[in-house]
Amino acid sequence: MYGLDRLFPSIRRQPRETIIAVNMGGCIIPLGIAIYQLSYIAEHNPELLMKTGIAVGVTTIVCYFLARPVVGVGISMPGFVPPLVSAAAAFLLAPSEAPPVAFVAGVAGPLVGADLLYLAKVRRIGTGMAINRGSWHFRQHCALGNYCSLSRLI
Repeated sequence: MYGLDRLFPSIRRQPRETIIAVNMGGCIIPLGIAIYQLSYIAEHNPELLMKTGIAVGVTTIVCYFLARPVVGVGISMPGFVPPLVSAAAAFLLAPSEAPPVAFVAGVAGPLVGADLLYLAKVRRIGTGMAINRGSWHFRQHCALGNYCSLSRLI
């Protein structure tokens, strides 16, 4: 009943360990596609690798500074930031090859900047499970790649 929860003490479980869950559709599949795109760039346009690295670095730095550890949740970051930053970096650095550069930067940047660099802090904030990216991020990156591809046609 309403209000009775305040009369009686509640029992809470304190997690002693943190499980890092890796999402198949939000981490593994995009990472595989990004590795394929990176190998394609390396094979067909090796001078583009430096620009791709810069775009990944910019996205990683932005994601690192925007990500925040949240107690009970894990690492939180605005979801629209990685696609916008990676698209802007790709269009500025490699306008003719923006889609693969943006996709690689949009996948690797948040993975390194918001996930890998915060692994030690996830353990300290006391969340029971931290999930590495979600399928929503994968849909964002696919939409971003489609927008970049369409912009090449215009």
